[in-house]
Amino acid sequence: MEELPAEIFNELLDQLEPGGREVPSATSRRNPWARPQPYKPDHIDSRQHYASLRLVCKRFNDLAAPYLFRSIGLRFNAKSFGRLESLAANSRLARHVRKFVYLMPYIYEEGVQDFDAFRNDETLGLSNKIRQIMFEDREPYYYTSVYREQQELMRGSYDLNVLRKAMRAFTSLQEANLLAIMVHKDIVLRNLASSFDNWEFIDCKWIPACRHAAETLLIALYDAKSPVTALCSPTMSPQSLIDLGPKSRQIALRTWSQLTFLEVTFDERPDRSYLDTSGTVLTGHDNTLAEMFRQFIGAAKNLTTLYLRFTPGMPVLLPLHQVFHDFHWPKLRVLGIGSWMLHADEIIDIVERHKDTLNGFRLSEIYLLDGERWRDVVMAVKENAMKIQWVGLHDISYEREYVRKQAYIETYSDTSSENEYDDYGVDLDGMSLRSRGSNSSTTASHDSLPTSLDGDDEDVVYGNVFTTTATTGHAGPSSMAGRELPGSIHGGNGTGNGAGLDEKWEEEELEDDGRTVSQAQRKHWERWIVGMTANGEPYTRAL
Repeated sequence: MEELPAEIFNELLDQLEPGGREVPSATSRRNPWARPQPYKPDHIDSRQHYASLRLVCKRFNDLAAPYLFRSIGLRFNAKSFGRLESLAANSRLARHVRKFVYLMPYIYEEGVQDFDAFRNDETLGLSNKIRQIMFEDREPYYYTSVYREQQELMRGSYDLNVLRKAMRAFTSLQEANLLAIMVHKDIVLRNLASSFDNWEFIDCKWIPACRHAAETLLIALYDAKSPVTALCSPTMSPQSLIDLGPKSRQIALRTWSQLTFLEVTFDERPDRSYLDTSGTVLTGHDNTLAEMFRQFIGAAKNLTTLYLRFTPGMPVLLPLHQVFHDFHWPKLRVLGIGSWMLHADEIIDIVERHKDTLNGFRLSEIYLLDGERWRDVVMAVKENAMKIQWVGLHDISYEREYVRKQAYIETYSDTSSENEYDDYGVDLDGMSLRSRGSNSSTTASHDSLPTSLDGDDEDVVYGNVFTTTATTGHAGPSSMAGRELPGSIHGGNGTGNGAGLDEKWEEEELEDDGRTVSQAQRKHWERWIVGMTANGEPYTRAL
């Protein structure tokens, strides 16, 4: 064993976490918006295996350390920051970190009324079950403890200083992620506060949390002159970037300017709107929002991959140029946009601007406005994007179809029953209540859970994703890798490429009727644009 080449060991260790060494790049066809894979209770916990290997001997320690520490997750609590500080002080281990995941909880704020008044207020109408979840029998109470801990971490910029040390130590860092995280008590409090017009008690909010996390992370990356080139966030609040002070914004923009890979889902809703999922939300804009997009999207001049969408299941009515401002990225090879209602010429225009470089194109939950036709978009993409190698058309349709589905959901789905309100079960809170009522079949997803610097085993929400096992109900984020399903080389919806399905499509009418888009039509258009089937054979069927 001592004489076995290191390359052989690496091949074996790679089998514990397939794709773990993949770095976001323009050559990757991974779908970041794919449906999360089902959690398997018997999955291999690669981190435990790597940790055990390090205890065997010095050589095994040297071989396993790069795998164990290549992806690090940080929670916003004292224990996790203490471990991050220790890791940053160990240069032998810190040099292995390539991916940093900031798991940011909602920030707690004091209310007008103190916590005792909250516990004893009978007018809130809390059921015994909810009261049992929220209030322990004795101190320390969860909500006040979390509030004090968060304030202590931010006092004197302790969290920022630790992040600076870590980013300086992570000399091989390539990717930074910002995710939202919630435990069950957070969800219960947030939903309870959202159901009142005037909430006077302790509260938890995402917008100030997102602002603080984005500000400190981007400043730390800049101050450390970090080599990071990829930034991902499935729950970025536009308001949090607008709220950055002038100095912090300038630093953040300099960090964005070095990015080559940007994957972000903007959640445009205010903190008190989680229970409202009817219709579109962002139907217009003000100058501050448009200016924020102009500054941040325009600063990333070196992008080779850009994935940008809004909240899944809640497409926005916002002109595309109000976000992209007619920018041209000379190196852009992969473009993805999602959760939008658009005119056909808006899509065609951005493709034409990048026709000389674009080789991957993904649309997710894009609804063409009345009077438009997908046929025009498909023809324009094939005609202009001469270097296109793959296309993904996920849940695309028409405005009228989206409106019809929303009307059906609102008519036949009871999302305000007393039982649901009282139970706050995991299934109800799954997909984060932000996308309840959604007709979307795609959600934000991320690769396997990084090595935790905390070690707590809590139920959590990552962005818009919450997975549970059928038997235990425990969270299972470690199998949430966003990836193409077998047989789809065009970034399709994971339907595969079986011969039987192709025969069915041969019999189906594939004409664009301007009302709805079937799965068969989407796959047909993907293949027609690329000019080949999922097997790599020429695709000769006419449009």
